Amino acid sequence: MEIGELTFIGFCSLAALNALFFAAYLWFKRGRNITAGIILSVFMLITAYRIAQMLLHDLQDDFKIGINLRTVFFFIPTFPLIGPMLYLYIKSITVKDFQFKIKHLLHLMPFFVFFLTDILNRGNFPLSPDNRRHYITYCIQISIIAIQFLIYLIISYKYAQRQIKGKYEERFPNEKMNPGWIKNIVLIISILWLIYAMYCIQTFARIYIQTRIIEALYYSLFSYWILYNELRDQRITNINSLIARYKFSGLSTEDAVRYKSMILDYISKNELYKNHDVTLGRLAKNLSMTPHILSQVVNEQFYCNFNDLINKFRIEEAKRLLKNPGMSNITIAGIAYDSGFNTLSAFNTAFRKFTGVTPSQFRNRKSQ
Repeated sequence: MEIGELTFIGFCSLAALNALFFAAYLWFKRGRNITAGIILSVFMLITAYRIAQMLLHDLQDDFKIGINLRTVFFFIPTFPLIGPMLYLYIKSITVKDFQFKIKHLLHLMPFFVFFLTDILNRGNFPLSPDNRRHYITYCIQISIIAIQFLIYLIISYKYAQRQIKGKYEERFPNEKMNPGWIKNIVLIISILWLIYAMYCIQTFARIYIQTRIIEALYYSLFSYWILYNELRDQRITNINSLIARYKFSGLSTEDAVRYKSMILDYISKNELYKNHDVTLGRLAKNLSMTPHILSQVVNEQFYCNFNDLINKFRIEEAKRLLKNPGMSNITIAGIAYDSGFNTLSAFNTAFRKFTGVTPSQFRNRKSQ
């Protein structure tokens, strides 16, 4: 076995172990949003399962594994699960009072049907040109799965678009969570549909494509990506628990929208963002609100935390000053201070986060 193969095996095997670890981590650290934690932990189990399945399938001859892979691994059709799980996961992280009910099991019916079908047809694997009846049946089955998967992707994507254009119309960038993250989740899972489409083409055209290697690599990269985002700033568990944090709050939607307007008006009219010592508690007192209610409104209506909300206003002020020709003799540090930032490093970090460029680059572009 060559070095490249060993490296690939090690890379994927470590990813599978990471997926198992993260599934257990999510299970025991579910927080208040139990549904989101369970769904994501199940998907991580699927990730580990598919990586192991692909590796054993392609490497059984090299390792002389004396097992019946059809019996051990090929009974569980995971692709009919992905679409419904994606849709239910997105609902669980965006709907405040979402609860998994018996009726939601209907989304999983295709999985149970195909699971039963696979068990009944286990004697017809692998596909044989002589077994035309089973071949046609199998082609119909994988076509239905591909269509079902695609329908759930479209539904989930449209739902994400409504979240961005509708409820969170005046959104503020936030690394930990913003409506764009919902759409990104759908796009990432869409890659799985493309991989499944390759399986379909391979079956229909009776040609060999190294789809299993591609799928194992995808799941491995996904596993590492999940771990990276969680280790960075607990972004995954923050996404899971953001809506659930205020699940039992008595704040109505109408009041939340009204408070949102009050917050925007007060910050803008009083230029509160220029105050270097502004805090959530002081703003809550000025608005005759409790800090808990203010925090909830900021998180749910602006989809960011209080610091990001204030920094958004500060960055807009800094951009205005940087574009002003009369301020060209003012240093970047001076602009930062006049915009409400205490330190130049904090200003640079926030500016790049919200604009994608440094303050100097922004000023140079506007002066050209």
